[in-house]
Amino acid sequence: MEFWTSFAGQFVLRGFPGAVPQNYDTLVATAVEAERLGFDGVVASEHHFEYNRFLPFPLQALGAAAAATSKIRLITGAMLLPLYDPIRAAEAAATVDILSGGRVTLGLGMGYRPMEFDGIGTAKNTRGARLSEQMEIIRLATSQERFSFQGKQYEYKDQQLSPRPLQRPIDMWFCGGTSRVGAQRAAAGGFDYWLANSDYDRTKEIVDIYLGLAREAGRPAERLRYALFRDVFVGDTLAEARDARDWFLEVYYNEHIRCYGYLMDDKGEPLFNPPFDHPAYVAFVDSLLCGTPDMVVTELKRFEQLGVHSITVPPVQLELFSNKVLPEFRK
Repeated sequence: MEFWTSFAGQFVLRGFPGAVPQNYDTLVATAVEAERLGFDGVVASEHHFEYNRFLPFPLQALGAAAAATSKIRLITGAMLLPLYDPIRAAEAAATVDILSGGRVTLGLGMGYRPMEFDGIGTAKNTRGARLSEQMEIIRLATSQERFSFQGKQYEYKDQQLSPRPLQRPIDMWFCGGTSRVGAQRAAAGGFDYWLANSDYDRTKEIVDIYLGLAREAGRPAERLRYALFRDVFVGDTLAEARDARDWFLEVYYNEHIRCYGYLMDDKGEPLFNPPFDHPAYVAFVDSLLCGTPDMVVTELKRFEQLGVHSITVPPVQLELFSNKVLPEFRK
């Protein structure tokens, strides 16, 4: 099983003000450090119109990281593809793939924040259908000399991508949360599936749905991969691990997860600024993995046995994680 980590420096943490150039220096330094520590990939995300200056263009960040590294995988997770023209997105990805020597992986999501769609001027209600078609377009454009595509959202005739990436096709994942709808879209398109932060039981449930739907759609389920965001906090004691979790909640998740419509109520409607004791937020906090190194290794081994290809962990304890956890997966 591979381990990826997110970039530090993608946004300003609450209580830790800093200039954008300094943050972006930190971003590149994270890639260098993660490569040194033995991580397999580093992940750049995307958001727009946030006061905390969240990184808006992950591929540009990966281009900078490519120049400072030599082997670590450079990953978008998630790049909000419905905010892009698919051909322009394919061109940008191909360019960075060439610059990096073929190290780009596209984690592509549909987005959920109304202000991003409103601000950029594109429809939110068609984002799921557009994402599926856009991913198929990128797959065709990066694997064939010339391609044609006829869908409900997009149409291309005898088109050619330039430049073409080193990878044919470019490595690509469908980032679909933990819903049946996301699993269904990924399965129907035959796309590898990257789940949002989930505990083991929920991960297994969605993976089983995903693989079953892939078989129903005539996709080769045995060749499909599935990955997972899994926030992990390690300490010499369980109390220390929970302290690390609580710090991250305070400086980031208490706002990021609660205030932008990421959480859903029991009717599937987005929640904006729910109270801290709301069941949806309590369930999210409970899903974060806290423990001693032995506890964390034991739990992550369950995901490895489930067939999870990679787990993405936050960048707050990289050296500790690389010293105490990674060696148990390199034997």
